[in-house]
Amino acid sequence: MIENYLETLNDRFRDFDIEYRKQAYINYLKYPDPSYKESPDKKTYVNITEKDLERMAYGELSVAIKREEKIDSGYDLVVTDSDFIIGSEKKGVYISNMKNAFFEKQDLFDRYVDRQFGKYNREYLINFSYENGYFIHVPDNMNTELKIESIQDSNASFTLKNVIIVGKNSTVEITDLYMKHNSGNGVHGRNIYIFCQEGSHVKYNYIQDEGQDTVNLTYVRPVLYNNAEIRIIDVNTGAKKVFYNHESEMYDNTTMRSYGVNISRGDQEMDIWDSSLQYGKYSNCDINIKGVVLDRSSTMHRGNIDIEPEGVKSSGFYGSAILLMSENGKGNSKPALLIKNNDTKSKHSSSISSLDPEQIFYLRSRGLSEDEAKNLIINGFIGYIEDITDNEFLKSKITTVLKL
Repeated sequence: MIENYLETLNDRFRDFDIEYRKQAYINYLKYPDPSYKESPDKKTYVNITEKDLERMAYGELSVAIKREEKIDSGYDLVVTDSDFIIGSEKKGVYISNMKNAFFEKQDLFDRYVDRQFGKYNREYLINFSYENGYFIHVPDNMNTELKIESIQDSNASFTLKNVIIVGKNSTVEITDLYMKHNSGNGVHGRNIYIFCQEGSHVKYNYIQDEGQDTVNLTYVRPVLYNNAEIRIIDVNTGAKKVFYNHESEMYDNTTMRSYGVNISRGDQEMDIWDSSLQYGKYSNCDINIKGVVLDRSSTMHRGNIDIEPEGVKSSGFYGSAILLMSENGKGNSKPALLIKNNDTKSKHSSSISSLDPEQIFYLRSRGLSEDEAKNLIINGFIGYIEDITDNEFLKSKITTVLKL
């Protein structure tokens, strides 16, 4: 059990950010993961074992990706097992790894990073044990675009913490790719914190297509200060077990729009959780997530619209749709409204459906095979994700990953 290894872990992580790690470890011990009391069907939840968490926290990095491999100069940052490689200099933008940034940007660590612990047991564990990660600071009044690719070895187990700080009145689009490299059953844990300062406009695109036998735990935590906006696109297709948790913390006059697609195949298990935490007045949240279940796989969609007492004049919407393509697959949806004042607008919707035989018959009558007909329907169901953006680079990556 990880709880028994404090001395060993303290030895290992004595290099930087020690006080923060100690508090994260205390939170990990104080707040265990709750049991799944709200659903009788535990099969649609992803079971991350204690052994997997132990492997993740200790790390089993195997440096199989060398500096000269798969390094595309078109990216602003490439993250491999052993390197953080800056592909192009963005004038005025600080791009580094967390270890260097801890010493070079201590003021930003004190103001943002070391105050953010998250709220979930495994998120605390990642914050305690993280080995490194990227650190990006976009200064005030800047307009820029960043492309990041992470290609860690599928055999490796690790924890990474990534931080993006966007300055006041800046506009930035970030495409963050997590791609497969060889095969293996590593456990990959990541926390991604995005601080959107006053008046900023942020587009964050998360695409995960890691190795088919890996375990992937990802927490995405945007914080929107007054008058900030964020649009999130998240696509999950890779890994054997996926736990993806996004929750935006929102203050006055903020807007968050989130669009997601996940496809599960084979024996994949996916637990996709998108939520809002709305503290501010006049905050607006819109979450839409679609999933396709193939073969013997399972998909769980969870999401909370959480509007706090001070969040008056706010609105929140959560929508989930799952398309079951196999009688052996499983889908489950658990939306919730947590509304704590009576001066808001909120709603949720949820649907789980299978293919309509009449649609298949109609398409086949037009000369398509059964497989072609099914693929056409799937593409129509999830293809909306491409219509949300005019970023051609992002569109090409989504098309490749989803195989549209």
